[in-house]
Amino acid sequence: MMAQCNGCLKDSISGFCSSCETILFERSKVTPQLTFNWEDISKRIDGQPMGFSISGVQRKGFIGKPRGVKLVPKMSVDEKSQYIIKPMLSRFNLPEQSPANEHVTMQIAKQLFGIKTAECAFMNFANGAPAYITKRFDYNEKGEKLNQEDFVSVLKASDKYKSKTYQDVGEWLGPLNRVDFLRILIFNFITGNGDVHLKNISLLETADGDMMLSPSYDLMNTKIHLTDNLLALNLFEELEQTSLPLGEKYMYTSEDFIEFGKRLKIKDSIISKTIDMFNEKENILIAMVDKSFLSSEAKEQYKKNVVENYELFRQRKVISTK
Repeated sequence: MMAQCNGCLKDSISGFCSSCETILFERSKVTPQLTFNWEDISKRIDGQPMGFSISGVQRKGFIGKPRGVKLVPKMSVDEKSQYIIKPMLSRFNLPEQSPANEHVTMQIAKQLFGIKTAECAFMNFANGAPAYITKRFDYNEKGEKLNQEDFVSVLKASDKYKSKTYQDVGEWLGPLNRVDFLRILIFNFITGNGDVHLKNISLLETADGDMMLSPSYDLMNTKIHLTDNLLALNLFEELEQTSLPLGEKYMYTSEDFIEFGKRLKIKDSIISKTIDMFNEKENILIAMVDKSFLSSEAKEQYKKNVVENYELFRQRKVISTK
């Protein structure tokens, strides 16, 4: 198997290419082989709150690079961390594939569809177990903490899944972010991510003090690991999906995303260009999955899901509006 960069998946690179060393590690020559295990992190965060996403079982910890080129676990709750690290899932189908899954999905979003994402890499713990790391984006160049607020808080939602819709999120955003958000939603539909709930969509403070969409994070094909919704939230209030039993879901198509864009007052030409971009890149997307660190079985499941979602996306159907 040809070596790939552990960051951008560039061919014929062992470890990290020079560009990823700059983006991820400030030009340091970091090896993808970590010198510690997940247990070294979990001991340090014992008793402290940990983050969970995919159905409450995706653990995460915090690491830093305080000296030289060595990544180390965060020593205390007060110490500033530079990276978030996730081990493999603790259960579900193909749990050991979750780090590679999230890594390739984030890279596809960034490289193929121009979605601003948290910088990330695929690595291995000292014992060989896979790990996903992502560089924190909530600090500025001076090391000052930036304000970040998820949409549970922004919309004062009572539940991260069912109390609001993606339309509620989109209507809150400014014009430029609305276009970005449409692209993000189509991407998550195509790549089988059923876990983009309100806590996985955030605003981040800019250098000017404005609150704009943060880089995307927690992107992965959740269908590899469990039976999941097409999307975590309903696109519109009148099109029920999340409250229906699994297997009885409203089947979204490109027409629904076109309608979504119109409701957010995005120009028709921009909506059409966005739809066309996704339709044109199916083969490139599949080729990128093949370059990933996923196992052969996981690659086949990922690609099968993408093909099925593209088939749904391309169905012609006009929905009624209120």
